[in-house]
Amino acid sequence: MDLDEVVKRTNLSYVEGREHVNETTSIYLMNGQLLGVSRESYAGYALRGYDNGVLYFSSSKSLDNLKLVKVKADGWERLEDVQVNPGRYEVKQKRSFDSMSLDEKVKFLKDVYLNLTKLDVKSKILNFNVNYLESVEEKRIVFHDGNEVRGRVPRVWIYFSIVMKYQDRTATVWSDEFGASGGLEWLDNWGIEEKLAEKIREVDQVLVKGKALKEGKYDVVLGPMLAGIMAHESVGHPFEADRVLGREAAQAGLSYLTYMKEKKVGSEAVTVIDDPTLPNSNGFFEIDDEGVKARPKYLIKKGEVNELLHNRFSASKYNTKSNGSARAMSYNREPLIRMSNTFFQPGDMTLEELLADVKEGVYFKSYMEWNIDDLRLGERYVGLQAFEVRNGELGDPVLFPVLEGKTNELLSKVDGAS
Repeated sequence: MDLDEVVKRTNLSYVEGREHVNETTSIYLMNGQLLGVSRESYAGYALRGYDNGVLYFSSSKSLDNLKLVKVKADGWERLEDVQVNPGRYEVKQKRSFDSMSLDEKVKFLKDVYLNLTKLDVKSKILNFNVNYLESVEEKRIVFHDGNEVRGRVPRVWIYFSIVMKYQDRTATVWSDEFGASGGLEWLDNWGIEEKLAEKIREVDQVLVKGKALKEGKYDVVLGPMLAGIMAHESVGHPFEADRVLGREAAQAGLSYLTYMKEKKVGSEAVTVIDDPTLPNSNGFFEIDDEGVKARPKYLIKKGEVNELLHNRFSASKYNTKSNGSARAMSYNREPLIRMSNTFFQPGDMTLEELLADVKEGVYFKSYMEWNIDDLRLGERYVGLQAFEVRNGELGDPVLFPVLEGKTNELLSKVDGAS
């Protein structure tokens, strides 16, 4: 029996069957020494159905164990009736993962460490961790109407964590995450050593020369790293419709949109987009796991709530259409409403123009830590690469400034973007 036959035999008004494979290779290094290599494969099947308000789900590594049994019950779920978009999508690799041997990949990562530890800085590098991950995700989804969706996305991701110390000052340096869909061509395109060298030198200046900032209200300019985490945590998550409905309250938290009645949440300079169609992005896909065609979603448009992230079930509760936001992370997980690539819409200002109007403020180029509450309303960021701004010019480094406020208050103060 194949997956198509299992779907056909399931007597429910809506059925989807999914064959899902995730294959990953991970490499871990500490201070230039190889800690370990792991290879894992998660492969199996999922069957999800809907009938009379009841949602059914089953998963197994074997098709023989995959079935749904209809029960006599009235549920509260509602399913948006839309046409499945059949199709196939795949991200092509310019350099396949096997174009480099394991030894060559380890040497590449070791060389990054060795070259960066030769930098002329006053701070000491106490610890230098590297996590490297390459993966291939393949999905085949069969629907009750006979339509089918296939997807194949290879991804590569590298993350660095560095501990630096100067006298009695210590900083944990989180690198910008290097991640994309595609192949090993990204190792050449990212400029990893150059970007990390710049970060290490600037953190060294903070540790050696940085001064604490006096508490108060300041104009701030946020770099891409802070803008990215803010878009993800304070807009992306609270705009997931299942979270707004309270379905994630126990495990993942709530949303301020459940209680906030105002449509205005930011200034006219604020537009936040979730776009899975960006080529070679880490969150790329073209059709979601419910057969809905992916598209850019404008969560906030010119400061106003515009749309939530929806699947076919939440959309029916809001009397709208699914915008293709349902994805499963593994064969034994049901498709949930999830972000893809969430970001502030770029503006037309340069960094110099953003700084020009600041008489006294702080430029947060990166952060060392962040916190946010369960409503995604109260948030706090501790700056890492941070500098004074005086009369439109960058000045001395600032030692670990803290930016704190409420999401709607912070967004309402935005007056420009680059």
